[in-house]
Amino acid sequence: MIRLEPLTGHHDRNGFDCGVEALDVWLKQTALQHQGKGISRSFVAVPADESAVQSWAESGYPVQALSILGFYALTSAFVLTEDLPARQAKRYPRQIPVTRLGRLATRSDMQGQGLGRLLLADAVNRAHTAAQAVGIAGLFVDAKNEAAARFYQRYGFIPSTDQPLKLFLSLW
Repeated sequence: MIRLEPLTGHHDRNGFDCGVEALDVWLKQTALQHQGKGISRSFVAVPADESAVQSWAESGYPVQALSILGFYALTSAFVLTEDLPARQAKRYPRQIPVTRLGRLATRSDMQGQGLGRLLLADAVNRAHTAAQAVGIAGLFVDAKNEAAARFYQRYGFIPSTDQPLKLFLSLW
């Protein structure tokens, strides 16, 4: 019932509301600009087809074919090993290449239904695919708060020793 695809100008960015203004504004004003400049890539969850739109509507969710149900953004980055969990840090040189999960959000009326887990799984899969072609040690995320950090930890991300909102998932 959900399809994940790259963000385009056809998606309804203005109708998205996750309850965190900074994430909403970034999607509406910055995501496509960054994508056009090659800075990051954003991926969106949308209804899979017209029957999915109907099903969502019957369940009380006002969605259209191009409604964004959730999104995430990936970019390449380098991190210092001091930002990694201690047991990972000793495996690497001082600075390592990673895929950074810069943003991940779901519509506020759809939170708690597993969409975030689906988005994260897709992000990990894309990072793993990229890591097979170029040097990437893992997926790195700066969680916005402790609740977000707990979410990532449930899926294997390990917090930095000194900075618990910085989390790392080794791909190797």
